[in-house]
Amino acid sequence: MLHPEADINLGGLVKNYKFIQSQVNSAKVMAVVKADAYGHGVVPVSKSLSNAGIHGFCVALVSEVRELIEADIHNPILHLGRLSKDELKICESGQVRCTINSFEDIKPIEDYGCKNSISIKVHLKIDTGMGRMGIRYEDLDNILTQLSKSQHIIAEGVYSHFSTAEEKNTEYRDWQLKRFKEVISKVEKNLPQVEYYHMANSAAVLSCPEAHFNMIRPGISLYGVTPFGNPNDKLIPVMRMKGPVVLIKEIISGESVGYNRQYITEKNETIAIVQAGYGDGIPMEFSNGGEVEIEGTIYSIAGKISMDLVAIHSRDSAIKTGQDAIFWGTNSSRLETLAGKYNKTPYEFLTGVSKRVKRNYIYE
Repeated sequence: MLHPEADINLGGLVKNYKFIQSQVNSAKVMAVVKADAYGHGVVPVSKSLSNAGIHGFCVALVSEVRELIEADIHNPILHLGRLSKDELKICESGQVRCTINSFEDIKPIEDYGCKNSISIKVHLKIDTGMGRMGIRYEDLDNILTQLSKSQHIIAEGVYSHFSTAEEKNTEYRDWQLKRFKEVISKVEKNLPQVEYYHMANSAAVLSCPEAHFNMIRPGISLYGVTPFGNPNDKLIPVMRMKGPVVLIKEIISGESVGYNRQYITEKNETIAIVQAGYGDGIPMEFSNGGEVEIEGTIYSIAGKISMDLVAIHSRDSAIKTGQDAIFWGTNSSRLETLAGKYNKTPYEFLTGVSKRVKRNYIYE
């Protein structure tokens, strides 16, 4: 098939989960599978992790919650954002845990539970320094008082989120961690029924054992990528992004390749055209200098990335139509390295892979 594709190695995904679990002892693992599991396909990814024994999943949108439920995923699901009154119905089964991000979240949840004679499980988020969602640290006492009076809210967990866990300077990370430990101390006194405490994202899972507590929320590390800028040999890249060579073309000296004539040949040259482009998630930053790998050999990109096509220098090599040009996902094209080279984040590469890219689910 002459079509851009992404090989998704579910075997590697499970191995990554097992490695992460080994690093956190008995702490429960809540896999972050928002944004279509970072572009990998939320249903196949979640089913594989569920079968491997993972505790549960974290998502950002109600539509993502529904997608998991409709796929017959029965693990606990933590909704990280805010729910409107009309969306609280998803909590009725007891599978979904909603997040309390503000004082205003309590009343509609309590009212809904009362009206429907149910208890709703929640996780309380405390802003220890991220400056986004969550109750301000200074308001913790008041929120704990309110929750202790609730008749229909079960506070199952309390969590926070690091702002700088991937940075070499750990001063701010450590300050946030100290704050969260103070949060735990207060919660244990006022809401002793709370079962889980979690703060560790992928960076903290890999670099800060003190932050593991009894639950973690790894995201990008599950997909074989670290947020540190350097690969971890214990993690297997799950996505291999590729496009087929569809045409071999002779370009005469002085002719140009692609939009805006950003590459002009200085001699007669053979160019190979690959069926993939920015419409599939290939970054424009790859123009005139990015690289692909074909049969273990590296080739540089010629000219500007198009929506559907990429041109590469064949270097008089025996490139053939139908061969796959791999953009990332091999040992020589790890996303940590590419992200640093092009001043991007690995998250952008993965979540930028469009829906028209066919996902091939493999087990290696």
